[in-house]
Amino acid sequence: MTKQHAGPRQSPTDVDVRTLTPADIPKLNLTNHPRLEDGDAVAMVIQSPGLSKWVPDTGEFVLVTPWRHRREIPSVSVLWAFEHESALLAAVMDAAEEGGYAGVVLLDAYESRRPSFYVRNGLDLLESIITYEHTDPGAFLASLDTYRQQFLPVDRRRPDLAAALLTLDHEAFPWLWWNSEAEFASYMQMPRVELWAGLHGDEVVSYIGITHFRGWGHLDRIAIRPDVQRQGFGREALHFAVRCMVQHGARRVGLSTQGANGRSRRLYESVGFRETPDHNYGVYGAMFAPGRAMMGMGG
Repeated sequence: MTKQHAGPRQSPTDVDVRTLTPADIPKLNLTNHPRLEDGDAVAMVIQSPGLSKWVPDTGEFVLVTPWRHRREIPSVSVLWAFEHESALLAAVMDAAEEGGYAGVVLLDAYESRRPSFYVRNGLDLLESIITYEHTDPGAFLASLDTYRQQFLPVDRRRPDLAAALLTLDHEAFPWLWWNSEAEFASYMQMPRVELWAGLHGDEVVSYIGITHFRGWGHLDRIAIRPDVQRQGFGREALHFAVRCMVQHGARRVGLSTQGANGRSRRLYESVGFRETPDHNYGVYGAMFAPGRAMMGMGG
């Protein structure tokens, strides 16, 4: 895992930062906000009570929601600030630490900030996310024609498979990237999404999650049980995922992985995926339990 250590955060004392409540939302200037539609702000505030903040004098605000539906990890979803961003972030992190949360995370996927921004606000680089795309997925499909795994769709009618996926997920990924039961449930309800379990014999050894778009597809998640890794099951699961997306009309396929996950990156690159640097991003955060974000195995 890539590490960038920030200095101690400073908590400005001359700014009137208050906890944002649903009743305060009409006082914010949300007209033509690029990422918020009607009702979004209220819904976000409700998800993590007491953690979203605002500055009444200027209307600046920060909206905080659970990271991957995990309430122990608050995530800065929207930071709308032009003068008091440090005061807002400090207030969020102070409230989260005092509330017993594991930490706070912030993605730079939607806007680029200078490295000094993260250092100044006490945020470490927890993970670099590398994105890939395959522009000729049909060529990859020609490389394999049989599977040792049987792939079964996972939905609410198969709670046994859903439970097995949750266990596999926590074995295969570092703690920060664990899916929760609520995350799986929410994911399965999303439009154009498919979730598949790969069985070898009677045991679930892999799973994939994919989303179909017009003319392209995205591999959202792929996990292989650690004790059967390096046996070709990952390549099979990737092949099956690409086949599903091509069958739905995908002419190109995208995915992402952790920058430190050399095994997965080598697999993707060996079958024709190419990095798309313009879409790479970082996951920054402050972890209040030192080392917790680094627990577990890479997936």
